[in-house]
Amino acid sequence: MKWFFKIRFFSLNIGAYTFSPGVFVTLLTIALVTLTYSLGQWQLSRANYKDNLQQKIAERQNKPPIGFKQLPYDMSEREYLPVSFEGQYDTEHSILLDNRVVDSVVGYEVFTPFKMANEITVIVNRGFVPLGKYREDLPVFDTPDQVVVIKGLMEKTPSSGLILSKNIHQNNKWPAVLQYIEIAELETMFKTSLMKMIVRLAEDGPGGLKYHQPVVNLNSAKNNGYAFQWFAMMSAILSLYFVVNTKKRTN
Repeated sequence: MKWFFKIRFFSLNIGAYTFSPGVFVTLLTIALVTLTYSLGQWQLSRANYKDNLQQKIAERQNKPPIGFKQLPYDMSEREYLPVSFEGQYDTEHSILLDNRVVDSVVGYEVFTPFKMANEITVIVNRGFVPLGKYREDLPVFDTPDQVVVIKGLMEKTPSSGLILSKNIHQNNKWPAVLQYIEIAELETMFKTSLMKMIVRLAEDGPGGLKYHQPVVNLNSAKNNGYAFQWFAMMSAILSLYFVVNTKKRTN
């Protein structure tokens, strides 16, 4: 096997020096350069995505609220759009999303179905409530039973992250405590079709609880920094490749 490491890929005389890399070293260098270059480009693409998303969020949140009929067909174009819907909360059925932390306080996010005048139902994130002294003591909160107009932002369902346990609910105790929000499961639970996105209720809206807006981590500078590191590593690998394989001729 030692002979493989001694095989020279080519030999090139440059002045008083000879550049003669081995086959194995050349193949390894190509692989490492390709890897580091690809990772650097990926980080740059992530930075560009975050910059574009940040601009898109700012533009959409500053728009006036729109009704259901004005919503774009494409779901991705609905995200972060301000909306205004008229309808009624389902006062009998709310969901407590478990293991939420707001201002260093552990508790739940409250989600309640909201049926609009057009009979379409959307899940509304009404805000945060703290955990009671005992987990068996579920929080008590009021839900308006009259027709109201809600305003808020269209959002995707919260990220489930690491799922430690499956949602278990037998429809015999409300509000239901769930570990994650999945529209398909909720449609089965409520026996009705739902909009595929939710509404985060605006601050001080009817039925609102403690308002909080999760911070969206769109710091593209970190990705640019990672890209620089990968490209610097690629340059170091290339430099080492040329230095190690270049020798001064003795004759």
